[in-house]
Amino acid sequence: MLAGLLLLLQAGVPSVGDTVWVERTIANVGTAVLRPQPWSLGPLGQQLGPALVQLQTGGALVRYPMVFWYPGEHQLSMPGPVLVRRDGSSDTLAAAPVKVLIASVLPAGVSRTKLELRSARAPLPLESRTLLPLGVLVLVVLLATGLVALRWRRRGRPPGRRDPAPVAVSFAAFEQWAVNGEYRAALHELAWVLAERMRLSRDLAQTAELERVLAQIAFSSFAPRAEAELAALYQQAARLAAA
Repeated sequence: MLAGLLLLLQAGVPSVGDTVWVERTIANVGTAVLRPQPWSLGPLGQQLGPALVQLQTGGALVRYPMVFWYPGEHQLSMPGPVLVRRDGSSDTLAAAPVKVLIASVLPAGVSRTKLELRSARAPLPLESRTLLPLGVLVLVVLLATGLVALRWRRRGRPPGRRDPAPVAVSFAAFEQWAVNGEYRAALHELAWVLAERMRLSRDLAQTAELERVLAQIAFSSFAPRAEAELAALYQQAARLAAA
C-alpha cells in the first residue's frame, strides 16, 4: 500500500518558487474513498491548494501542489490519506517518504557577496481607469430605447376602452321553471345574470338594488321561505335581469 520515493519534475529541476507536484500511488483502493490530509511544510514551503485524487488502473494517484522557499535536496514525509470504506469504517494510511530536489534561482558558482543587485522594476498598476465600459453601456441603453420607441410608433396607440355590450339573456327556461314552481332553480340561474349586470353597471342605485336582491337569493337558497315569497323574489330578479 505504501509507495516508495517519488518526485515529479517540470521541465528539468524546479527552482525556488516553482509549483512542484508531488505524487503518491495508493494501490488496492477498491470502492473506498480517499481523503488526502493537509500537508504542512513549516518554513520550508507550503501547499498551494487541495490535493487531487485521480483513479487509475493500478489504484489511486494522490497529487499535492507544493512550493518550496529553499534550494537543495529535501527529505520529506507525505501525510497518509484517510481511507473511508463503504461500510463507514476508516483507516489512516501511513506517511510516505519523499525526496524533492529544488534548484536555486541564484547563479551557480558565484558567492552571494559578489552578486550584483538588479534594479527594482516599476510596480504594475492594480487598476486601469477608462470610460469605455460606461460609453458601451450608454450606447446599449440608447439603442434599446430607440428600438422600443420605433416598435411602439409602428404599432400605434392602443384603442380606447369601450364599455362591453350588455349580454342578451333568454328567460324561456327560467319562466318554465317558475311556472312549474321551481323558483329556487330559476333564482339560482338568475343570480349569475344579476352578478354580471352588477359588474357592468355604472349606476350606484341600480348596483345597490342588484346587490340587495343577490343577497336575498343567497339567503333563499337555504332558508325555508313560502312559495309566494319566492315567486315575488323571482319577479323582482327577472325584472332586474331584463333591464
